[in-house]
Amino acid sequence: MKQTNHTLVDVKLTFAYLAEQPIIHTEETIGNISKLKQMRVIYKGKPMSVPALSGNSFRGQLRDILADALCSRLSNQGKQLLKFNDNDIYTILYSGGALSDKSKAGNLIYDFANHLPSMRLMGSAFGNVMLPSKLAMTHIVPCAEETQEIMQGMYESLDMSIIPPPNEWTNARNLIFNDGPLTRKDDSKDLTRQRFVDLESQTDGTSATENQDPQQMIYYVECIPAGTWLLQQFYSKYPVDQLELGCLFDGLSTFLQQPTIGGRSAAGYGQVRTQFQGLVGSEQVNYPGDFPETVKDAVCAYQNYLTEKRDDILKVLTVQTEEINE
Repeated sequence: MKQTNHTLVDVKLTFAYLAEQPIIHTEETIGNISKLKQMRVIYKGKPMSVPALSGNSFRGQLRDILADALCSRLSNQGKQLLKFNDNDIYTILYSGGALSDKSKAGNLIYDFANHLPSMRLMGSAFGNVMLPSKLAMTHIVPCAEETQEIMQGMYESLDMSIIPPPNEWTNARNLIFNDGPLTRKDDSKDLTRQRFVDLESQTDGTSATENQDPQQMIYYVECIPAGTWLLQQFYSKYPVDQLELGCLFDGLSTFLQQPTIGGRSAAGYGQVRTQFQGLVGSEQVNYPGDFPETVKDAVCAYQNYLTEKRDDILKVLTVQTEEINE
């Protein structure tokens, strides 16, 4: 394996997303409408609400991507079954853990931080102990009249040809619409959920369908419309080493293959066209475009590290492997 480069670098990337499908990121339901998350801004001296996606939503998405890539390599690209002996470890990988005085995960923090670049990069909770994240993310905020002032720094860090000029940004009230009507499925008529249950007869001798009213519900969901531009920034709170840098761009490369933000991507929502620009150390990084050799070498070093340290990582994760019978 090529010698690991221990040089530390700062990372700062500005992302521009163009919504190609409506974007959903709800936080509450009022009546039969699932409401979009909104953030408060001061516009012309008055507080206003604008739709936004929390930075934590994208952190969770990136954490899942990194965990999937890790498990894929540890399982020999899916040829072996990974059996976690401790459910807390699975939660740490995919959800960032949970703060709890009752958890015994605190004694795992050293080995995780030492062996898993993704843990150092994203951070996690180990019982009542926090491993701080090196990577910070802003909210994903739409380009609107009300957000011009707070987005000026991000806008000016991008090539001006990427997104429309601020004088063409629309009013925030035009960035919310109700999609629907949608319907939730009646589970009593879902045969796949009845394979262990007999719903045909009741104790009173009547059929289930005679006693049950329809369970379907018509509802609407607030969305950010297709055609909206949104901006976000990633930056390192602490300088990252080569393996952490490779981990980050390995995950971003996977995200960029089919980029989506927000919820219900499987139903077609949240598809975006993504561009970003920024700095890794003193080197410029642009996408679309080739990454600099520093980034390519870091990704290669990270992938090789996972391969060569596979047995050590499996031991730290207390994971057993089992061959899958064809």
